[in-house]
Amino acid sequence: MKYSALTWVKATIDESLKQTRQALEQFVDYPSDTAPLQQCVGWLHEIHGVLSVLKLQTAALLVENVELTIKSLLAGKIKYNESTYDVLMRSLIQLPNYLDHLAIVQRDMPLALLPLLNNLRALRKQTALKANSFFTPDLLVAIPNRKTAKLPDDKFKNFMQQMRLAYQKGLATLIKNPKEPVEGLKYIYTVMQRLQQATGNAQVTKVWWVAEGIVEALLQKGLALNNTLLNLLKQLIPLINQSVQHGNAALRVAPPKALLTNLLYFAAQARSKGKQITAIKNTFQLNDYLPPENILAATKLEFEGPDIELMKIVVTLLQDDFARVEETLDIFNRADNPQVTELSPLVALLRDMANTLGLLGLTVQCQSMLTQAKLILEISEGRSPAELKTLLKIANGLLKISAAVDILAVQGVHARQRLQQSPDTEFSETPQFGIVLGVVVDEAKTELAQVIQPLVNFIDTATQDDGLLEVPGRLKQVEGFLSVVSHERAAKLLAQCNKHLEQVFIKEATVPAEDKLKALADVLISIELYLDTLAGNPMDADDILDVTEKRLSIISYQ
Repeated sequence: MKYSALTWVKATIDESLKQTRQALEQFVDYPSDTAPLQQCVGWLHEIHGVLSVLKLQTAALLVENVELTIKSLLAGKIKYNESTYDVLMRSLIQLPNYLDHLAIVQRDMPLALLPLLNNLRALRKQTALKANSFFTPDLLVAIPNRKTAKLPDDKFKNFMQQMRLAYQKGLATLIKNPKEPVEGLKYIYTVMQRLQQATGNAQVTKVWWVAEGIVEALLQKGLALNNTLLNLLKQLIPLINQSVQHGNAALRVAPPKALLTNLLYFAAQARSKGKQITAIKNTFQLNDYLPPENILAATKLEFEGPDIELMKIVVTLLQDDFARVEETLDIFNRADNPQVTELSPLVALLRDMANTLGLLGLTVQCQSMLTQAKLILEISEGRSPAELKTLLKIANGLLKISAAVDILAVQGVHARQRLQQSPDTEFSETPQFGIVLGVVVDEAKTELAQVIQPLVNFIDTATQDDGLLEVPGRLKQVEGFLSVVSHERAAKLLAQCNKHLEQVFIKEATVPAEDKLKALADVLISIELYLDTLAGNPMDADDILDVTEKRLSIISYQ
């Protein structure tokens, strides 16, 4: 919920951060004027308040440290120099990317900000934070497959007393022979499983469940046994003893947060892949707090990369290039006697676009673009025929690259990892794609809306105009969008409709009979309704396509 709420205020936060960066740059130009720094403090204080209300602790902590550093700068406690400016500016650049990550991925990874936070603290001569400072998993999450289990008090107390004795025996064996821990660990492992059966869905069951995973990791050599871990296991004895003394009443008391958190911290460090430890990591999302080094490094690069605002500028330039390519191919396809040499200028343009894609980190799309450039080069030099099949292959490849670029404009660097899996990435399967789907659906509906009036004009006047000639291209845009998001049936039905329009309205220049006009209107309305279902409308998409197919059969019937 807190990540969803972030999207409501993020635009305001981004604008305040932009003003803060500009004010910092203004101070750099005129260091004698500290008024811009005072403005920075004001904006950062407001941002900190909003992030605190949303309970985005790491983001709030970063803003707080930037604010405190600027205050120290104003108070003369630290000196302004290039190093100070670099740390402050990097913080103000990475924070929007970090917030984008929270809004898009909706999972935190606070350790990726730890170096930056410690750089800010070092400027103020503060002690560096440690990794466990950010280890704050949600202790309230439910663990799987828990059932209510309630024994009568006397039986429950007796059972827990037996478990205490068994646990103490296992722990004593472990302490006595730490270099040969298997026997003691197996004792403890069995006790943890039986304790879970006895305490059912009580909060304390989480402790037994996590402890079982730790013992599993120790048995599988995914964790090293040390004094800290032994002392932690000793703390389970008083917890068992509470049930021995108070019976079922003890189950209504939540276990100590520090104990459960420390157990989870060890679980997060486990290198083994056992069933239990994997379940614990997934349930408490422990990889967000202590992620593998490769994932942590990749996330740091995301935070350091260009923000979405800058990415949009680059993407806009690319989209202009896509429009030029599309226009050239469209003219070539429509020409009565097309000359393949007309495609030659596209080769250099596509190669330049490929270079840009490479700089943006879209290496897969870069390679795909170079492939399209090679195909066009072969056609333009007469080494390959300009067959419709080849041209459609090129168009489809460009369409998928364009879709990837559109997603990059909305999600920025946070989309790169997913987009690199394949140029044929099924974007509709990504959890992030819902963020951009609404925007693209609106654009597709706009294309459909601009198709209606030219058709109406032709029906009324039987006269073709420029708007009518643009209809096939507009519908191809919508068709391409549906194909990219893997709605192939809808794309094929729209392609059939488009083929009919092009043949009857443009090539034959005839106005269809009234029943076919009504059917055509129904088809276009159905496609629009189908697009609404992609944006979240609860209508049945399959039913809509069934209607579309039936009405389309009337149009196609000769």
